[in-house]
Amino acid sequence: MTKRSEFSVLLIGFEDQDNLGLRYLLSSVRRAGFAGRIATYTSDPAPIVEIAAREKPDVVGFSLIFQYMSPAFGRVIERLRESGCGAHIVIGGHYPSFDFQEVLQRIPGADSIARFEGEGTLVELMSKLCDGGNWRDVAGLAYRRNNEIVSNALRPALDDLDELPYPERGDIDYRGQDVPTASIIGSRGCPWNCSFCSIRPFYEAQGGKLRRLRAPASIAEEMRVLHVEKGARIFLFQDDDFLATGRRGRNWAEDLADEIVAAGLKGRIAFKISCRSDEIRYDNMARLAEAGLTHVYMGVENGDEEGLVHLNKQLKPDRHLAAGDVLRRLDMSFDFGFMLLEPYSTFDTVRNNIAFLDRFVGDGATVAGFCRTLPYAGTPLKRQLEKEGRLLGTPFEPDYGFLDPKLDLFYDWMLLTFRERNFDNAGLNETLRSMLFEAHLKLPGLRAFQSMDRTRIHSIAAQANGHALYCLGAALDYIEATPLASIDIRSGFLAGLTAHELTQERELEANLATTYWGALARQEHGSTRQRVVGGFGNSWTLAEQDLSFT
Repeated sequence: MTKRSEFSVLLIGFEDQDNLGLRYLLSSVRRAGFAGRIATYTSDPAPIVEIAAREKPDVVGFSLIFQYMSPAFGRVIERLRESGCGAHIVIGGHYPSFDFQEVLQRIPGADSIARFEGEGTLVELMSKLCDGGNWRDVAGLAYRRNNEIVSNALRPALDDLDELPYPERGDIDYRGQDVPTASIIGSRGCPWNCSFCSIRPFYEAQGGKLRRLRAPASIAEEMRVLHVEKGARIFLFQDDDFLATGRRGRNWAEDLADEIVAAGLKGRIAFKISCRSDEIRYDNMARLAEAGLTHVYMGVENGDEEGLVHLNKQLKPDRHLAAGDVLRRLDMSFDFGFMLLEPYSTFDTVRNNIAFLDRFVGDGATVAGFCRTLPYAGTPLKRQLEKEGRLLGTPFEPDYGFLDPKLDLFYDWMLLTFRERNFDNAGLNETLRSMLFEAHLKLPGLRAFQSMDRTRIHSIAAQANGHALYCLGAALDYIEATPLASIDIRSGFLAGLTAHELTQERELEANLATTYWGALARQEHGSTRQRVVGGFGNSWTLAEQDLSFT
């Protein structure tokens, strides 16, 4: 029988914002007596193959966060098998939890899928493999049996999150970062049932409460340890919805604020949260600000009443506007997810969304990002589109067409024009978000962009928003008025709008660069520095982060 201390797992996933999912898995298997480590996923299989060949793990676990990355993960697993890797390969994450049949069919090198929360499943799987038991009995696993794919009964949800050990961070020293930033979670789950999101279905599958809360004292102690022992100054709360469950959630958040202060962290750390706009109340947010809250990511998603109904957001656009006003009064930076187009969009709803963005952030309080809704696995929206016969694409890359085919062309033009601005990590949006985040930090002794001209950054954000919204509106009007067969997104008027937008982006990026280097010149140390990536992103990434096997 193999000793537990000699039985190991290699966990592979994206090392983005600490990847707490993998780190909770690693701390859980180590507490159970097993060995393990984390390796960063690379699309080139060679580094992973080399690590596996050198270390010969008994289990290899893949964290498949992004549904569209399934084929790439499959190629890495195929190369592992070709190289002679005989380890048990298990895949976890949101997508394989829902679509385990498709993943096992398309990735034959994988032995099993760990469905939904994975700490207990992985520990039991390793125990059975180490002891020579029947691993196919493990609750929460899906696997092949002869010519069929079966899924065992699901493991019940862990009621008490404080039973979990802190996520393993032995390989991280945040002092090495110019702006020391750590991720943390205080809860799991969300009670809302937005049509585009798979968080509620994920937790409903295992039963238990739709949102489970850690003890505020335990969270504050983890923050204190990370600050004192590892130098973390900024904490990105990766909770699905930090203020969910009404009064219960608000009281919990205020208790946490009190514990942060009691731990001696007031004025020494800052943190970011994510929540819905209708959960933002001045008194509650002010209490959190006293403890260090400096940035809020809001799930706005849509600014048209009809669109909000389609997305099942259960609120009105005015709630978004009111939330933005609260955050401005508290002098916080903020960001938001926004889906300009959803499967039931019309020209009128898109036009209303453009007008809403102008009202919401036309002043440059933050940068306006926008995308379209996608029907990911496990979401009510995917089921609805299937029922209507509108679901297109592949299981790994689901798609749909709009009810008005002209909107398909509008979306194609939008993607062509704003791809770099909205979705590139080095694009204008991400640069503005990071600079606004850092310029609003209130941390004495942290040489962030406190010497930066915040008015200038907000002015640049207002210009960026204005140019984008002008181009969106002009393109929408043109496409609506033009016969479908005559629309060409790569020439004529539409090509001119694209060129105009790209020209404005280059000019604004040059202005930002001047602001950036000017701020550095006013600091005592002008060394090249990292930008904080403040946990920003659109809603589907939020929906697939920070679960125990993602």
